[in-house]
Amino acid sequence: MTAKNSKGTELFVGTASGVDADSYLDGVAQEQISDVSFPNSASHRFTPGDEKPEADIADRDWWISTDTGQTVAKTFDLDAQPQVLVIAPANSDDSLEGTTVSLQMRVKGVFALSLLGIAGAIILAGFSVFFFMRWWASRIRPPKKDAGRPDISGPEGGGPAGGGSGPHDGGENGPSGGSGRSGRGPAADHAVKGEPGPATQPISTVQPDTAGQAPPRRRDLRNRRSFRAVTASVLGTGLVLSGCANMPIAKPSSPDTTPYERTAVRPGEAGKFMTNYTESLDKTLGDKGTDLDKIQAAPLIDHTRAQIQIADKAKQKLRAPNFTEVVAGSPNFTEYPMWFYAFGTADKKSTDGDKQLTQVMLVTRESASTDPLVRSASYIPADQMPTLMADDSGAVEEGPEDFADDMTTASDDVSSFLVDGKAKSGGPDGLKEGGFKGFRDYVGDLRDKDSGFDKVDVDCKPYEDLKFEDMTLSTENGAIGMGEVRCTLTIKAPSDYALDLGDTVEAVKTNDKEGDTIKVDTAHPYVLMRTGDELTAVATDWNVLSSKVE
Repeated sequence: MTAKNSKGTELFVGTASGVDADSYLDGVAQEQISDVSFPNSASHRFTPGDEKPEADIADRDWWISTDTGQTVAKTFDLDAQPQVLVIAPANSDDSLEGTTVSLQMRVKGVFALSLLGIAGAIILAGFSVFFFMRWWASRIRPPKKDAGRPDISGPEGGGPAGGGSGPHDGGENGPSGGSGRSGRGPAADHAVKGEPGPATQPISTVQPDTAGQAPPRRRDLRNRRSFRAVTASVLGTGLVLSGCANMPIAKPSSPDTTPYERTAVRPGEAGKFMTNYTESLDKTLGDKGTDLDKIQAAPLIDHTRAQIQIADKAKQKLRAPNFTEVVAGSPNFTEYPMWFYAFGTADKKSTDGDKQLTQVMLVTRESASTDPLVRSASYIPADQMPTLMADDSGAVEEGPEDFADDMTTASDDVSSFLVDGKAKSGGPDGLKEGGFKGFRDYVGDLRDKDSGFDKVDVDCKPYEDLKFEDMTLSTENGAIGMGEVRCTLTIKAPSDYALDLGDTVEAVKTNDKEGDTIKVDTAHPYVLMRTGDELTAVATDWNVLSSKVE
C-alpha cells in the first residue's frame, strides 16, 4: 500500500492490532478501506467524527511499525497475523487533502509457473494432434489385400476348391472351352445373380491353410479406432480445461480481520514497559514531579508526590529502582480498559536491606489514546514471588471469586490491626511484620510518655477509590492481589508545648495555622497472597501523605 500527497503534507503510516486502532480512532472522522478485490475494486466508507484524535499519533507505544514522509509505503503479508494499517497526517493540525492511496499485490512464482504451464499446454496439444491424425487416417485408408490369394470359382470349378482350368479341361482354348457352363455349380449361379455366398466372401476373411482356425473379427479394428478417438478426446478436453483452471500460485484471500487480539503487554514488552517507566520516573523525580501524572495515578501518585516533598526538605535525591527480571500477567486481552500486574525483581543496589525484593505494580490503561498508568506499587521478598499460570494465548486467569471476598475481609483486618495492633483470629498472616509493624512502632513512639503528647488517636479504613478486589490473578498454588489502607493520626500536644514532629511531617504540611493539634494522613499499600489455604499480607513500608495543624 502506497500513499502520496500532492500538496507536500507529511504523512504517517503505521500498523497496529485492531483493538488499539479501534480504540484510538473511536469518534474520529476516518475513511475505512476493506474488502479489496484486485485489480481495481475496493470497498470503503466514511465515518464522521472529530477532526483529529485526542493524542499525538506518533507518540503511541502500541504501533507495530511506523514511517513518515510525503510518500509512505507498507508491504505486508496477507497470510500474517491480522493488522490494521493507518494513514494519517504526521502533524495533527494537517489534513489528508491531496492524498492518493494505491494498492498493489505481489504474487511470487507467476512467471516460472506460467512457462511451465505453456510448455505443458504445447506438449498436450502435440499429443492430441498426433493421436487425432492417426485416428482420422485409420478411417479413410482401405484394407490391405493379400497378393498371393488363389482364384476361387466355387466348389465344383476345379483346382483345390473344385474350380479353375485343370489339365483335363483342355485349357483356355481346349475342347472343353475351359470355363464352359459345365463348370458352374449352385454357388456359381448365386455369383452370377449377385447373391452372397461362400464364393463371394471378402478374401480378407479366408486365408490359406486356416480353415481350422477362427477368423479374425472386424470389431477388433473398431475397438482400436474407438480407443484412439477416446484418447484424443480426453487429451483435447484436458488441454481446453487447463486454460480455464486456476494455476497453483499463491493467491491471497481476504484476511479475517476480527477479532483482534493483543495482550496488555505483548511478549517481550514487559521489560520494555518497566524500562521506559523507570526512565520516565527518574526524569520526573529529578524535575520535582513534573509530568508525574503521565505515568502514575491514584493512589500511587499521592505517595510519590509526598516522597518528592520529603526528599526536597531533607536535601535527598530520589531514584527509581532498576530491575533484573520482569514478568507481566493479565486476563484482559481484547478490549479497553485494560489492567495488568508487573513484577520486577529489583537490583540489590536499588533497595535498602540485604534481602532481594520484587516490586509488584498494578497498571491500568483506559484506552489506546492514553498511556499506561501505575496505580499501586509495593515490594515483596523475591523468594515469595508466586508463579503465574498463563494459557496458550498468554492470558492469566483472574483470581477466584472467594479470593475477592478474602481481599475485602483482609482490608478490614489490616485496618483494624493498624488501629489497635491486634491481629484478629482467622486474619491474614504477616500483620506483625514489615510495614505494618513499622507503623505500629511509630504510633507507640508518639504515645510514649517521654514524647510529651497528651493524646494520639488512629483512624484507618480501606482505600475505596480503586476496586482492588476486581483486579486479582490466579497463581500456581493460589492467587495474588493488592490493596491499600489509609489512616489518619490525630496528635494533640499540651498548650504550653511547641509542636515539632520532624522534617517528614513538616515537609507535607498543607497549612500554616497555629494550634496544638496536628493531623497526619498515611498510606499503607500491601500485597495479599493465597498459597493453598494460607493467606498472607505483605507490606515492606508505609508512607506519610500530608499533615495539617488545627
